[in-house]
Amino acid sequence: MTPIAAGETAVLDVVVTAAMTVDFDELGPVHPVYATYAMAKHFEEAGRKLLLAHLEPGEAGVGTAVSVEHLAPAWVGDRVRVTATCTEVRGNRLTCALTAVDAHGRLLGRGTTGQAVLPGDVLAARLVRPGPAA
Repeated sequence: MTPIAAGETAVLDVVVTAAMTVDFDELGPVHPVYATYAMAKHFEEAGRKLLLAHLEPGEAGVGTAVSVEHLAPAWVGDRVRVTATCTEVRGNRLTCALTAVDAHGRLLGRGTTGQAVLPGDVLAARLVRPGPAA
């Protein structure tokens, strides 16, 4: 991984769709607003966007942690800007602080993500599904 400076950022712009609203498998639709789990996905995506610019050939990144504090709602059609900011690189691990802000500057959420960088072949081997126990 090439160096990532503390404070370096990546931005992900999204428009809330119906598929991003709260709809649980067993419970069905709950609220017609941007779901916390959709925000978590976008936090991970923005953090990955930052990391991808620094991976060297043969390296791969994998998420290790995500936390989300959902502060305010957003509705279908709203524009959301997710910003990942590098807060720490320790060895092969990147930690980012994340914010989600709507087009009016309202803070919708904040949180953190963690990612690890591994040799691509090592990660690929870890992602092979084990066969049935004999």
